[in-house]
Amino acid sequence: MKHRLKMSIALCALAATTAFGAGKPAQADGSIEFWTQTYGDQIKWKNTIAKLVKDFEAESGIKVQHEIVPWSAAFQTWLTTAQGGTHPDCADMYWLHSFSAIGGDKFGPMPINDYRGEFPDLETEFYTGSLQDGFWQGDFYGIPWRGDIRAMMFNTKAMKEAGVTAAPTTWDEIVDAAKKLTKRDANGNVERYGFAYGTASNTVSWLLPYYWQAGGEFMSEDGKTATIDNQAMRDALGFMRDLMWEHKVVDPDSMEKSFKPLNLFVNGRIGLIGSAEQSWGVRLDRDFPELDGTWAMAPSAKGPDNAASFSGAGYVGVLRGSDNVKECVEWMKFLARDENMQQLTEASGTVSTKPAVMASDFWSDRPWKKVVAVALKDAHTSQHPAPAWSAIATPEPGGIIYDLMYDVIVEQDDMDTSIAKAQERMQAELDR
Repeated sequence: MKHRLKMSIALCALAATTAFGAGKPAQADGSIEFWTQTYGDQIKWKNTIAKLVKDFEAESGIKVQHEIVPWSAAFQTWLTTAQGGTHPDCADMYWLHSFSAIGGDKFGPMPINDYRGEFPDLETEFYTGSLQDGFWQGDFYGIPWRGDIRAMMFNTKAMKEAGVTAAPTTWDEIVDAAKKLTKRDANGNVERYGFAYGTASNTVSWLLPYYWQAGGEFMSEDGKTATIDNQAMRDALGFMRDLMWEHKVVDPDSMEKSFKPLNLFVNGRIGLIGSAEQSWGVRLDRDFPELDGTWAMAPSAKGPDNAASFSGAGYVGVLRGSDNVKECVEWMKFLARDENMQQLTEASGTVSTKPAVMASDFWSDRPWKKVVAVALKDAHTSQHPAPAWSAIATPEPGGIIYDLMYDVIVEQDDMDTSIAKAQERMQAELDR
């Protein structure tokens, strides 16, 4: 196993250095090397970054060299960086908690506590939930600039037909609406399921918001202790299981690879989705304009404890080993301006982390866009402070959370036994 792990890391390093210049050091002349992934239309994204770089260089005199990290290589790239591989001065990154834990105090993301004073208005200018992705264990690492927020999505025609006058705001209301939305033919065959847990292909992400809404967290803040054997997990799994088997409003094949919620929703086969990606709004507007007026979004329903919404994010931060930290901070301050964050959100199509930007015309011209801005107020980061989280949460058989969901929700195994087993497996992974 150790040999295979070393080989995997070596291959990651080879992939990253081949793509981005083997052994290329950070700039030492006051200019900075800056990496981003690509978003939206690649040409538009590159042109937007090029314009921002040009404006910043003219204003500050600091040169910026921008390079693109393909998403297909992004995880390997940042894993390699966290292991001591080639790195830029600063970058558009994600999974701060995990990569910081991997790199420790030697490699990867770099705390910039000495420069916290350069960003005096973070708490008032950014959504509180988004700031979780720029801080870890009390240290400040950078500014969050993009989000991936989830909200409810529903078929307005089906809602009207079923007599559901408003989007559900609680779990009980979800059950009631889903029952009314479920439609069967004369033989009892389901023509439309009233509910689907989520839209993302990562089925494990469906559980996260319900567990958070019940008041749970998957692990301690230091990432060392598994915290899933509790009432919150029983409430979340029980809610999901009962929707499938007691209320019969969820497709029993939901966790199978063949399940395609977007196709089913577009074809009128699903009435309500509990956790839909913000990008679905973009896709429905772009690819299915004929459906305009037949669907809508609403903020996540409130669970027993809160109304947390799944939130992914990216942040701009500095890498350990950079000789140009101050220059990177100046670049970050420039990018954090409202007008520049506006350019980034319009080029990427991802939600902004600043309420002022989400109040712009760009994020107000469609009803669903206004909803995702509201959903950002209840954003809960999907990051977890353990290098093992990606293995724990892999959406495949053998993944700890996936197996727990499948055993309890689909197979209806004893919940206490399944949770205890998952807790033990997860703790062993964290210990390892």
